[in-house]
Amino acid sequence: MFERTVEYYRLINKPGEPEGSVGFRFAVLLTVLVSVVAAVAYGGAAALTGFLVAMGVIAGSAFSYFTRKRQNLLVKAVLSVLLIAVFILFWAELGGSIHDLRYPLIRLFLWLQVLHSFDLPTRRDLDFSLVSAAILMAFAGAMSISTDFLLLLLPFFAAGLASLYLGHRSSLRSRASVLVPSKRSPGKGLVLACLVLVPVTMGMFMLLPRLPGFSGYYLPVSSSAGKIPTAFGPLINNPGFATTDKLPATPLPYNPGVYFGLNNFLDLRVRGTPSEVTVMKVRSNSPEYWRATAFDKYLGNGWENTEKKRVEIESSDMPLSISYPGENQRQGTSDLVQTFFIEKKLPNTLFAAYIPRDVYFPTSRLKVDSMMSVLTPGALDPGLVYTVVSELSDVSPEMLRVGYGNIPAAVSDRYCQLPPMSPAVADLTTRVVSGQRNEYDCVQAISEYLKKTYPYDLNVARQGNKENTVEFFLFKAKRGFCEHFASAMAVMCRTMGFPARVAVGYDSGKYNSLTGYYEVSASDAHAWVEVYFPAWGWIPFDPTPGWTDPSSTATRSTTWTGFNLMQNIGNALGRVFPSSWGRGLKAAGLATGRAFKAAARGVAGFVGVAWPAIIALLVLLLAGFGLSRLRRARSPAPSRGPPDTGPRHAAAVVFERMTRALARAGIVWRPAQTASEFGAAVDSFLGTDLGARAAELFNGLRYSAEPAQSDLEQLRQVVGRIEDAAGAKENPGSRRRRPGDIV
Repeated sequence: MFERTVEYYRLINKPGEPEGSVGFRFAVLLTVLVSVVAAVAYGGAAALTGFLVAMGVIAGSAFSYFTRKRQNLLVKAVLSVLLIAVFILFWAELGGSIHDLRYPLIRLFLWLQVLHSFDLPTRRDLDFSLVSAAILMAFAGAMSISTDFLLLLLPFFAAGLASLYLGHRSSLRSRASVLVPSKRSPGKGLVLACLVLVPVTMGMFMLLPRLPGFSGYYLPVSSSAGKIPTAFGPLINNPGFATTDKLPATPLPYNPGVYFGLNNFLDLRVRGTPSEVTVMKVRSNSPEYWRATAFDKYLGNGWENTEKKRVEIESSDMPLSISYPGENQRQGTSDLVQTFFIEKKLPNTLFAAYIPRDVYFPTSRLKVDSMMSVLTPGALDPGLVYTVVSELSDVSPEMLRVGYGNIPAAVSDRYCQLPPMSPAVADLTTRVVSGQRNEYDCVQAISEYLKKTYPYDLNVARQGNKENTVEFFLFKAKRGFCEHFASAMAVMCRTMGFPARVAVGYDSGKYNSLTGYYEVSASDAHAWVEVYFPAWGWIPFDPTPGWTDPSSTATRSTTWTGFNLMQNIGNALGRVFPSSWGRGLKAAGLATGRAFKAAARGVAGFVGVAWPAIIALLVLLLAGFGLSRLRRARSPAPSRGPPDTGPRHAAAVVFERMTRALARAGIVWRPAQTASEFGAAVDSFLGTDLGARAAELFNGLRYSAEPAQSDLEQLRQVVGRIEDAAGAKENPGSRRRRPGDIV
């Protein structure tokens, strides 16, 4: 029994034809190593693990080359045991990564590459390594949130292309009886193909729409691993400012890297220009404002969040569902999934599109106030990943115009409060909304008035410490930044009895068409207004010129964003070369991207106007092409030179005669088969070795530099014998041709 088992094990592990191409093996090894580096670089495994995997792959590849002609049964048995152990570890790790399966899968493929590298005797095994490397590269691309991935994708593409070419060449050498090297340089063809394919591929990438991706149940979230504290205080802790719940007597010092509005108050006296440093990247199917918190009490020179009670949300499993007692139900909503990748330390507030509902965050406790601002136990540290499913409002202007219901007294009392102010603000508001018949049109009129009347300016003059900011902005400075516009609109709405509050967070950021992420910088920090509508809840508006009103974000589609490609490539290359080159490449990318966008808009405009003429021109071209084809078909065939009567042509005639005889017997030469493959199939069918001999003679006559007449005579004899054997198969007992017959 044991001997039978061993014999069966030997049989199923019978080695195939060993692959001896050193160039092919080296190209495959290089491709695999690039994929390992990419997987480690984007967080799939620790650096030490990546180093061990790389060393293991190199050692295994060398071992496979030197033992490629052996059966290596003991090595295969050991690898089988180790493979089972790797899968056991994978399933054990899978239980702790239920919300993001990519990381355990990447580590599984890394160790599979190591084990597989010790058993690469044939070309098929090397091809499997290429497929595994492509899967690893795809995982790395899925985890990449920057265009730096291009710097690894390009060498992977080059090594993979070399592997495919060398593998195909090795395959041709092993299959063909005669291989005549091409006189053309393969490098020239490769360069020409790249010169053609690269711009075509980039053009298709820019023209194709960016459709929403698939959203599954398992959503990306960092492993807690003890990094997030479980206890937290009642206040927002901004790492750039001292923690306090009251507006200070003097303005806050400006910090260009941290938004001063992410606090328990909003100091409207602060001046400064934010930096362009990236603070987070967001994966979302649509652009939205990433809201952090809101303010309900206007103090004249600032806002405060007077919320004293925050409800604790606690769950031992994800997601944590956000709600607040007594919260009014909303109608006309839809869900949006967003994943946040934190790159700079941010305050302990949850950034999300309004309203966050299901939160996948590495903690078991969150706190939420009645304005649906969510407090996290600790600051958002770089490297943190979390996902939020938000409930967006889908109401249209028409729905808001015909809204029904009464404003609750608690909402009106809290969000219509104002300190003593000049009556000029209310008078101005009355003039702006004159003629409007409903709340929505009044609110929209205020927003449009501020956008059209006051310019956006970060360098506006400083106001007095106790001066009313809205009066300063509307009647004195007459220019300002987003906090000025938002405060003015909220105050003007309140003078009309419309509940309004100021919300702060970040704009959606710049969309990177290469990565599919919104890149949010410190300069995207923003303030806008939320206005209460009965039945519909709080609806966002943005009165700041140059910023998009979040109430119209449904129209801010990213479907056609491929024209940012050149800009993204320029930004990526700009980080590789020296700073002077980088600035030039970035500027060139921006200019090229703008040119592509302008050209696309021009073409779209032209097509929209001249489409009847374009269709007529296409019809004429098709008609002309059809007439030319018809005329060519009716014209006499051009005279040809004398027929080829040399050995090459005669060999083709003889071989074709053989294929016809075999087809009658039931064996057909398929188009994908080489002459050698067909000869092997003939021998298997007839039980002879004549097919292989005929294929060898045919290849020699057709492809050798000087075909010999003696080889042609041998081919005729062999084909005659094959015809006899095929005839016997077709009609048993008959003899169709003698071995000495000739054509």
